Amino acid sequence: MFRKILRLVTSVAMLCLVACFDDNPSDASVVSPESSGTSVVSGESSSSVETIPGSSAGGSAVNSSSSVKTPKNTAACLWNASKGENLVNTGLDPDSTRAAGLWYVFGDDPDGGLTESYNPYNVCDYDDGSEYNCVKAVIEYCGCYCAEFIFRKGTSAEIFGGMGFNVAGIEEPKVSYVLRDGDISDWGGICVTYAADGDVLLRLYTDDDTFYQTEFGKSTEFVEKCVTWDALNAAEASKHASSIYFVMPGADSTKGHLSIAAVGKYDANGACEVDGYAYVLPKKSYNEGIIALRSSSSKQSSSEQSSSSGIAGPCTTPESVSDLWYGPSDIYGYVNTGLDNGSETSGYWFSFGEEEADTYVSWPVMQYEYETSLDPLIEECGGVCGTFKYRDEGATGIGFNVAGEALSGNNGVPDIADVSAWGGLCVTYASETDMDVVMSNDTAFTYIKKMALMPKISLPKSVEVKTVCSKWSDFVSAVETPSDPTRVASILFVAYGEADAANRFKVIGVGKYTDAKNVCKQGADPFVSRQLWPNF
Repeated sequence: MFRKILRLVTSVAMLCLVACFDDNPSDASVVSPESSGTSVVSGESSSSVETIPGSSAGGSAVNSSSSVKTPKNTAACLWNASKGENLVNTGLDPDSTRAAGLWYVFGDDPDGGLTESYNPYNVCDYDDGSEYNCVKAVIEYCGCYCAEFIFRKGTSAEIFGGMGFNVAGIEEPKVSYVLRDGDISDWGGICVTYAADGDVLLRLYTDDDTFYQTEFGKSTEFVEKCVTWDALNAAEASKHASSIYFVMPGADSTKGHLSIAAVGKYDANGACEVDGYAYVLPKKSYNEGIIALRSSSSKQSSSEQSSSSGIAGPCTTPESVSDLWYGPSDIYGYVNTGLDNGSETSGYWFSFGEEEADTYVSWPVMQYEYETSLDPLIEECGGVCGTFKYRDEGATGIGFNVAGEALSGNNGVPDIADVSAWGGLCVTYASETDMDVVMSNDTAFTYIKKMALMPKISLPKSVEVKTVCSKWSDFVSAVETPSDPTRVASILFVAYGEADAANRFKVIGVGKYTDAKNVCKQGADPFVSRQLWPNF
């Protein structure tokens, strides 16, 4: 839908009132093949809302940074992902038959570009191919509408990717892709809550060739920015708008990430109250760099924060102490130990039990023999979860190899790795029974018999999510067989039980040691699956 467009832009200075956010200017301009436009320059706001009200003379920028928070006009909010909403309620598709307000991603390929635009990997893998179900799944996975762009230079003049929605939808869905236009002049402008690791351009389109734009800039946290149609010089154009796009320009062979959490009609105080904060999905996951919206219940304000230990004051989020692996943002199914021996088999979760006692782990998601990791389970649980079961008294548990399988063969037995640089371990978990974290140096699959002799710490049972951080000196081994906890083949989570016992558990995060005494409480029931991809 993007075509080569002649840009004739002249500048009109904007007045920055009260306080400006930073030194990076943003431009609002109308661009069309027929007419010249004007640009409106404003500052970057440090508050949660930046407003850019306009006037017939070109407008002026007002940056909101008052010490007294003015309530937002939530009646003007058209779409709020944190409330589980999927479509932008434009009001121009009352029967929801023309896909108005349905999000989608795009690239520069219509102009000969090679940029690739992706929603999170694996999220839209379902049989019916429904675009609505894809959007719903993306919002449930990220907590917002999120995407990654891999910028590649083609023959187009610009390199860009983006996301957007159609204002009035498609004239004849499933027949021809002809856009309808609609009158959104009564919005007065638009408010957008977003986070991005690069600059973002807001564009109001009236047809394939004509758009009106302003630059919102990048933001490491979700921020709401508002602009009037007057400031875009689009007061008349807003009466026949076809699409609203959020465009991220890029450089060849780089990546960009953009997430949008809410859209509303213009209000100087903002339109949408978004519950959450920006969390960048970590390395060694399919969706590395994607910006998710995480619930603010795990990142409260200083006056409200508390930890499982009862310490008041600012708290540490569990994901921040889970640098090796954090279940809610991992779909690879393995721990990033950084110590793989070249076999590429380190960090994969497995379960074990005692054959004689018939102890085992029962999974809430069926695992198949051909699967090499617990991907479906982690996706469902937001961690590794299941039930420890015992036909007779004994031990069972889960674990992962630190270096991976020995390259010399020996039927897949694990290699030894040196983890002394970690300083210890932080584990975030919930369990209906006590668990031991065992540093196993066994390379012969005999750790069940040797369990009592290996260095370990105990994780007390907790039906609430709990984080325990332990130094290597806290790991204790049997007096008669002292063992070094930093020379380890496997890290095991072991639970002992009586005959006919069954105890639920969930391991959510694993990280290198840090002195975290005040970890934020998690409000949700840890034993309820996340159901990232429900049956649509």
